[in-house]
Amino acid sequence: MPAFSLAAAMWGDGRSFDEIVAEVAAAGFDQCELFASANLDDDLSAADRRRALNRHGVRVRTVHAEIGRVDLAALDEDARRAHVAAVAACLEPMAELGGFAAIVHPTGSSSLGEFVEADLQRRTAAFRRSLDALCAQADRLGVRIACENLQHKHEPRPLCRMEELRAVVDHYPPTVGICLDTGHAHNNGLDPADEARIAGERLIALHFQDTDALEDRHWIPGQGTIDWRRVLAALVEIDFRGARTFELAARGATPAQVAAQARRVANAWTAGQIP
Repeated sequence: MPAFSLAAAMWGDGRSFDEIVAEVAAAGFDQCELFASANLDDDLSAADRRRALNRHGVRVRTVHAEIGRVDLAALDEDARRAHVAAVAACLEPMAELGGFAAIVHPTGSSSLGEFVEADLQRRTAAFRRSLDALCAQADRLGVRIACENLQHKHEPRPLCRMEELRAVVDHYPPTVGICLDTGHAHNNGLDPADEARIAGERLIALHFQDTDALEDRHWIPGQGTIDWRRVLAALVEIDFRGARTFELAARGATPAQVAAQARRVANAWTAGQIP
């Protein structure tokens, strides 16, 4: 029976942790992904968060690490170390909540427009240095790191293709794995199913979102042009046993409404009803 999780990022700011967890549970999800800057940036203690999670029967599966103004492949060493510290800040809170893995972006979105072919190898090497530090901390805490495939947006941005990401991750112990974002793969002109197969046994997390292959839409599966039958078949082929996390945007609807729609999709898929 596949497990499904829901990313809480679409609730954004302005809602209490308890309210968000309550709506995740009300939609029928018992696992969630927290976004570090939106869902962990308050005065609540770990004990307070655990009480809220337990009260609603929800557990934290993953935490999406900080991404704003963060570039783990920065060429400036002082900046890169500062960015590593910003990402690492979520690992201990995640471990305290029983989280499985932190989702990290190999490169920073703030650098778009600055990627050049001549820097590809240097940026990849910089990301490996960042991963060395994050892996060491994750090992101490008993959690994992999941490196996400990103959109190249027609720039020479490294580590967007699964082949590149897998080549880096394979140098690390199982502490380090891969997060496949289906929308990012689709927007890069790649087949998310094939990307899942390339990730193989290193795939430890998923971001399910649909797109039109143009923009990062974060639509509910079925609203875009991804072939979900192929994606789900590929996950069976590689024996993926982790949670399938819906990472969606609430545009023109409330987060609770989007969450309920996602649950209906998950229920249909579980029943073998795949368009």
